[in-house]
Amino acid sequence: MKQNGRALESMIKRLILFTAVLILLIFNANLIYDFLMRLIAICYPFIFGAGLAFIFNIVSNGLMKYAGLWFHIKDTTGPRAIANILAIIFVFSIIFGFVFLLSPQLLDSIQSIVEQMPNALNHFYAWLLDVTRPIESIHDPLLDMRSSLSDVDKLADILPGLFGWVFSGGANGIFDSIYSALTTTFSVVASACIAIMFSFILLFNKKTFVRELKALLKAYIPDSYYDKTMHVCSIVKKTFTSYIAGTSCECLILGTLVFIGCTIFQIPYALLTGIIVAIGAYVPMFGALVSAIFASLFIAVENPMSAIYFLILFICIQQVEGNFIYPNVVGRSVGLPPMYVIVAVTVGGSLAGILGMIIFIPICSCIYQLLGEDIRKRIKYKDQIKNS
Repeated sequence: MKQNGRALESMIKRLILFTAVLILLIFNANLIYDFLMRLIAICYPFIFGAGLAFIFNIVSNGLMKYAGLWFHIKDTTGPRAIANILAIIFVFSIIFGFVFLLSPQLLDSIQSIVEQMPNALNHFYAWLLDVTRPIESIHDPLLDMRSSLSDVDKLADILPGLFGWVFSGGANGIFDSIYSALTTTFSVVASACIAIMFSFILLFNKKTFVRELKALLKAYIPDSYYDKTMHVCSIVKKTFTSYIAGTSCECLILGTLVFIGCTIFQIPYALLTGIIVAIGAYVPMFGALVSAIFASLFIAVENPMSAIYFLILFICIQQVEGNFIYPNVVGRSVGLPPMYVIVAVTVGGSLAGILGMIIFIPICSCIYQLLGEDIRKRIKYKDQIKNS
């Protein structure tokens, strides 16, 4: 009886403590949110650097894996250092290749879209007038907009010159004269440099970092929880690695297929369209479709029929991607049913926008796997009690 009374008293104390903490959190939610945002802002270079090091490590592990399979090279200090250097070169080659090789073509495509926009608006306006002629309530207000359309005609002469002036560096004098812009630029560059240096340090000292982290956890976490904590870390690492590697490969293949398809069928802005679809595909569920519709608007400025052909082409490519590429490239690495994917995307988008949509998939996958393991253990334990 005394033990039951003590257990009840302990439970009541915990319940009171939990309720008090919950009330404090609710009434100070804004202060806590501001504090967390400031803390994240301060730690952002290190968070970004850790993420960059994680990506480097994925590439480095892949290189070591295939080096071991093909050339029987063991994962020792020397080969690992070479693999880390090659991983850094590979990642930065993609970034600089995009900036220096693809950017000029992208700017040409965007400039062409800007030049074609006024004519496209004129054609659309004329088509709208013709279609709505039988409906006077809509047709008459459209006729009143004719005077406003003259401003659009003037826009055709202004926009190309303005676009060329900005991208030729004509606006640099204005932007550079603003102190806040200079401060922001310096802050971004400094944060980027710190993040890159921190990522290098983490990458080349990974074993030391992991060893010290394990020692820290073992020192301050009870032995009964240490193995569970390491198991959770293992699942998180495996899930995020599989998700990032698989999704990146899938997006690259999808963007390449769109680019090749648009080039074969002579659809305008093939490179720009492929890049938009590849980037949009990082957002789960509907990202690729939304980006394709967005790209079709650019194509419609040049040729409306080409936009329709592009959407048909994209639907065909997405069917191939969904039935053959995704199962084999990404597969079941995430291990999250579609119903929970929708929940993860919705919650992630509400909390952190597009970035939340992307990272909440592996986070929810980790939670789903851990809950599944715990449920199976509990059911097994109950079955053992019944059978004993």
